[in-house]
Amino acid sequence: MYLIADRLTITGMELAGLKNAYLADKESAARMLFEVSERAKIILITHDLAQSCRREIEKLRKAGKVIVELPDRTGAGEDFVGKMVKEVIGFELKK
Repeated sequence: MYLIADRLTITGMELAGLKNAYLADKESAARMLFEVSERAKIILITHDLAQSCRREIEKLRKAGKVIVELPDRTGAGEDFVGKMVKEVIGFELKK
């Protein structure tokens, strides 16, 4: 599992034990995403960075990569697991 994020998110995730973290900004996010995708099947990316490379994320998902948007200080991210469950079983799970 690899993380592409801003410095604050990387610091928090490294404190939680994540080893493979890469610093990116909006200009370098797409390039970093493809570089990391060569080594990983699961990629975490912050919501803000994901907004800047939406097309690239969709291409990688179609190629079988699991890309999860993490909430960050700019937005909530997406409910990727909820979307995946809805697509697989055909209905939404609610609390």
